[in-house]
Amino acid sequence: MNKIYTSLILVFALIVMWTVYLTNIKNDDSLTVRYYTIEELSTKQVSIPNVKVGGLIKPNSININEKDQLEVSFYVYQGSDSLKVHYYGIRPDLFKDDAEVIVAGAFDDDLIVATELQTKCASRYEGDLKNIEKI
Repeated sequence: MNKIYTSLILVFALIVMWTVYLTNIKNDDSLTVRYYTIEELSTKQVSIPNVKVGGLIKPNSININEKDQLEVSFYVYQGSDSLKVHYYGIRPDLFKDDAEVIVAGAFDDDLIVATELQTKCASRYEGDLKNIEKI
């Protein structure tokens, strides 16, 4: 009984120490991405390696490279504030003017170099899925 009690205390202590290490001591910025507003980023004068921003695609700002269709730049805006985004990769199907997007990447000098680009799902499709009959 004494060995079991000692083992349980040891396992519990290891779990507590590991939790403290992960939450307080280990400060790895590559694991966390902060969600910013466009207004916050437009006032910052520093480089930020990991940001996430949501907004709307500014109308007539989408510029797709003619030689490489995967390269695109556009402006994302919230209210009167906007930032330029550069993205290289496959674009979502709903990527168009005034679409709601979420971009994640690095911020430097009023430019977001995005590594992720997502469009928000249109809620109009949710109703269609409910009415599908089973075959």
